[in-house]
Amino acid sequence: MPEYENVLVDVEDGVGTITLNRPEKLNAISEGLRGDLEAALRDLNPGDAVRVIRLKAAGRAFCAGYDLTPGTRNRAAPSQPRGERAWELGESRVALDREGLRSSVDRWLWMWSYRKPIVAQVQGFCLAGGSEVIGACDIVFAAEDAQFGHPASRALGIPPTLGMWPAKIGMLKTKELLFTGDMIDGREAHRIGMVNHAVPADRLEEATNAFCKRIAKLPLDALSVHKHVTNRWFEISGLRTAAAEGAEFDAIYHETASFREFGRRSAEDGLKSALAWRDEPFGDGHGAKR
Repeated sequence: MPEYENVLVDVEDGVGTITLNRPEKLNAISEGLRGDLEAALRDLNPGDAVRVIRLKAAGRAFCAGYDLTPGTRNRAAPSQPRGERAWELGESRVALDREGLRSSVDRWLWMWSYRKPIVAQVQGFCLAGGSEVIGACDIVFAAEDAQFGHPASRALGIPPTLGMWPAKIGMLKTKELLFTGDMIDGREAHRIGMVNHAVPADRLEEATNAFCKRIAKLPLDALSVHKHVTNRWFEISGLRTAAAEGAEFDAIYHETASFREFGRRSAEDGLKSALAWRDEPFGDGHGAKR
């Protein structure tokens, strides 16, 4: 297998394990990490020697969200005017932002449509953009003390696919988590249907790996049929269209005063200061990433 900068790959007994490997950043999603994850999936796609993908993460968190370190994400800026005519005035920030978000949704839906089952193994934080990672997976194992949620709903926007929450946990719980930005643990995530299994943290590796090896006893042809016929039910109900709409609404959120103020504070005072400004009124001060 090729070597990647931000992920590790191992293959054993029909299971291809991809490990997100930015532990110093709590595996926050950078373009490099996301690109390496997609590259590893492409490299594991041919043939049936690998029939199941296990997606895990190094360190104390599965994925704390998108990397918000100033300068790591290129938020859309208006293009420069080239003249005075209407067609020479360039594109607006909101149009460019929307286009970037539409591309991001398409990438998550590509992962959702991947022909082999993907089983996520979640420890620690799985927040914001992390919900989009597991939303594109087929099965999720979580540590009982893992933490799920979208604190960024308080000032920064939405995960454009909403982590597939409406399809998984329903309207009421999706609104509750978005309205508050609060986090829930693995036990509660299991109770409401966000994850398949919640197990003690010291059993997470063993339980997830054993389940993946059990799946790998089926032929890939059968697994692909089972996966895609189930996905098709939700796609016929409008899942793909609904996910695409997330780009529209996130682009709107990015025009709000709270989003601009978070960006200003992050640039001038540092990310920790901006996160404290966002979270302290809620009394948790967890400083989770987007």
